[in-house]
Order: sequence, then C-alpha cells, then structure tokens
Amino acid sequence: MNQIRIRIGVIILSGSKVLLIEHQKEGRTYWLIPGGGLRYGEEIDDCARREIKEETNLDIEMGKFLFLSESIAPDGSRHIVNLFFLGRARSGTLRVGEEMRLKSLAFHYIDDLDTIDLHPPLGALLKQMLNEGHVERTEKREQFIGNLWKTYPDTFVL
Repeated sequence: MNQIRIRIGVIILSGSKVLLIEHQKEGRTYWLIPGGGLRYGEEIDDCARREIKEETNLDIEMGKFLFLSESIAPDGSRHIVNLFFLGRARSGTLRVGEEMRLKSLAFHYIDDLDTIDLHPPLGALLKQMLNEGHVERTEKREQFIGNLWKTYPDTFVL
C-alpha cells in the first residue's frame, strides 16, 4: 500500500544565500532544501531540528511556516507533501551528514536558485519570495499553529 510521505524542509539564510544539500540517488545528482521525513508521533519542530542536525550538524531555531508543496509521481509510485519553514542556525559546525546519498552542502546565491536542479522545482518561486521580501526573519509564526491535540480527563465520555 502506498503512503503519503510528509517532508519538512528548513530554509536557512546567510545574507543573500540559502543553504542547500546535494543528493545523489539512482545515478542522479540534485539539490534539496535540507530536511527530511516526519516520523509518526513526532512533532514538526522536532523533526526539523533532528533532520537538520543529521544532515548539516547545525542546531537551529525554527522560524515561520512559509509554504506547502506537493509532489505526486505520474505513475502514482510516490506522493510527498513538503512543508517549508524558515530557520536560523544557532550553533554547530556546518558539515554534511553521514547518509550515503548526501554528497555536499553549500550556500547558494538566492539569485541563482532558478538555475539549480532543485527538488521539488521551486527555485524560481523561492527566489521571487526571498527577493520581494515575502520572507522576513523577524515575523511571528502565526501561520503554523502546532500540535492541537486536546487531552480529556479520564472521566470524559462521548
């Protein structure tokens, strides 16, 4: 049975550059926004911090939710929902993680995003958002509400 994969990506800026991670898979090389798959029972912020630590060795502070994208393979073999957040490096020394498909890390100029083989192909959109000031580091995270599970007392009956 096919399942939907939820991937959390964190956009980390350094001046006029954005951090990307190079992947090599099935003979193809391409770039991604650092991040990875959400595990069952894991909160999104925890997933983002874990994945960024595993891939880049950076400890981050989560910023605001930016946008959602979806990737569905034409043959139906994969369905990925991507949630992208702004993040800020707080500590750690930048280095590529140990996972075999991870090849390198690099800060790329925002103005070059539309020329990079970025997956999903959101380079032009991200370039526009960043250059037009739609992404501000100081904005609050009002678009992301977080975990809203309500715990009821043991005596609660429907």
